[in-house]
Amino acid sequence: MAKTQDKTTSGKSPYISPAELAVRWDCARSSVDRIARRERFTRICLGEGRNGMVRYDREEVYAYEASCRIVMQ
Repeated sequence: MAKTQDKTTSGKSPYISPAELAVRWDCARSSVDRIARRERFTRICLGEGRNGMVRYDREEVYAYEASCRIVMQ
């Protein structure tokens, strides 16, 4: 039996990991954590302690990226 997952219409998970964001933004993981705290991204915490996983809402990240864009004239 095939395993079903909650995916967005683009076929991607609705969540994004800090490691994925570090690659996407070409920065350190610590920078991702700092930006996420400053911008108050909603954190989805799976598990506890050091072995727990953190994920952020993909749409919230996209909205943040859009707000940072500057159009040069």
